[in-house]
Amino acid sequence: MKFRLQSAMEYLMTYGWAILIIAVVLGALFALGVFGGNTLGTTCVAQSGYLCQNPIYSHATGNFVVTVGQSTGTNWDNVAFGFQPQSVPVPSNGVPSFPDGLTANIAVLGTGQTQSENVPVSGVVAPGTTQSGTLWAEYQINGNTYYAQIATVTMKAV
Repeated sequence: MKFRLQSAMEYLMTYGWAILIIAVVLGALFALGVFGGNTLGTTCVAQSGYLCQNPIYSHATGNFVVTVGQSTGTNWDNVAFGFQPQSVPVPSNGVPSFPDGLTANIAVLGTGQTQSENVPVSGVVAPGTTQSGTLWAEYQINGNTYYAQIATVTMKAV
């Protein structure tokens, strides 16, 4: 009887350790974001002082819709947003080029305000293709035009 109980206890301990190891591995994968649920493969990582949320790429229109905002402490006038592909470097004068153009102007984007924007993007043609680049804002303060890099964007056509 004694050996049967010892055998049963060893059996339970062996499988207990195996289950514990599997649980730790699954916990680590979850913490790394493997089960994050970002099925579209689209991310928007905002710079400090800016907001970039809920990016959704539309393969049909070639645009992505994103919620943007700023908290720089200054209201922006005549604001437009543009996407600059990673393959297009920023010129030495610091003024980005937008091969797909800019969005329509927003009259005023106040500090702390957010706005949903439809930003044109080219180069993402086939499903499964990934396009990376930066999201920029073109705005005016007291009649002077400025540019600010809002976020780094990666999008995947589905």
